[in-house]
Amino acid sequence: MTVRTNPVWFPARFRDRLAAVISHFNGPVLVPDEPGYDDETARFNTIAASARPAVVVGVRDVSDVRKALAHARSAGLRVAVQATGHGLSAPTDGALLINTRRMTGLSVDPATRVARVEAGVRWSQVVDAAAEHGLAPPNGSSPLVGAIGYTLGGGLPVLGRTLGWAADRVRSLDLVTADGTLRTVTPYENQDLFWALRGGRPGVGVVTAMELDLAAIPRFHGGLLRFPAERASEVLASWLAWSRDLPDTTSTSIALLRLPDTHVTAIRIAHVASPAPDNLIAHPSSLPTPDDLIAPLRALGPIGDTVRDRPYTEIAAVHEDPTEPAAYRELSLMLHTVGADLFDHADPDHAMVEIRRLGGALAAPPDVPNAIDHRAAAYSLSTIAMAGTNPKPPLDLADPSSTGLRFRNFLAGPEAPAQAADAYTPATWHRLTTLKTTHDPHNLFL
Repeated sequence: MTVRTNPVWFPARFRDRLAAVISHFNGPVLVPDEPGYDDETARFNTIAASARPAVVVGVRDVSDVRKALAHARSAGLRVAVQATGHGLSAPTDGALLINTRRMTGLSVDPATRVARVEAGVRWSQVVDAAAEHGLAPPNGSSPLVGAIGYTLGGGLPVLGRTLGWAADRVRSLDLVTADGTLRTVTPYENQDLFWALRGGRPGVGVVTAMELDLAAIPRFHGGLLRFPAERASEVLASWLAWSRDLPDTTSTSIALLRLPDTHVTAIRIAHVASPAPDNLIAHPSSLPTPDDLIAPLRALGPIGDTVRDRPYTEIAAVHEDPTEPAAYRELSLMLHTVGADLFDHADPDHAMVEIRRLGGALAAPPDVPNAIDHRAAAYSLSTIAMAGTNPKPPLDLADPSSTGLRFRNFLAGPEAPAQAADAYTPATWHRLTTLKTTHDPHNLFL
């Protein structure tokens, strides 16, 4: 590699050091304007904060991570970490960016129902690997999101009411802290970090791998019911009544979508077919059949219906999330209640206004406490606005229906890092910031 630098982004004191150590890395080391640099720094959300790091290291293993941190410390550069670029990100101008997408180790132990995933693994890969054994992970709506980054933010699964928060299912994590130490984080080792990393994203290091519990769910009943956008309020009122007393085997959301090629109200359903997975439901024989359960919604007369029995490998069909990068802002709010007129207050510039039904396993405390503060919430509200628009959210933190908190995974865009504190109670945020000071005293990580 020829070191071609822009002095604004690449400190002169780092140039000679970098040229001397490039051969020590197993992955690529790139600077601005070098071929491959833009691919390494690209994010799925292209509206995200400025991304012009001084150097990017495409790490392949823990050794690369430790070397990258050592050189960042020696050069006085701050550090950012990226896998798929879906989540909230601080500006990385002038920093050292660690790209973990090459860390793709993945294994599934069918006997213990545990998956081990490295930092670059996407949920689609975990879904496919687990499905070979009739198992399912606590993945979210997008199959392209990185499993570890999603879980560090808490992770709201498509089957959330059945499986609980993804962070609740974590058994252990491998973490390289700012001083370059590789730590094993479990309920018994580094307990403060085990609490914080599961939902808190404390920014104290690079999580290189995690182990998490899978569930015996080979199939599910799910998909979309579509209605005209003009019927949004009517359908919302019916969905609220229908979803109020759902069994924990059913997860659902409703969204008002105003996209370039479609304006619809979409009800998303994911139901674990009876008999239910072991240890998830006490009396599966008492559950209604999927068709009986969904019948009241079908009676509304949808214009599209994709709800059917599916292998778990088709779980992405429930939300049909976009697969191409886009420029957008996302905002969220956790709610105790939802009014049937909420869609009436939705700004027409919102590309999506979605309400997810929480409760069920999402309300249950984990065996080992973590940093998730949303167990009392009954619903989540998330809105997406495309670049060039600035719609007003239908509700704000002060609304009486709100818990006063946001959900960290559903924050995206330049403003998102400043909103991170809104995802936690003051006591939890204080504990997270104190832990950050303890484990990253020089504030190496952005």
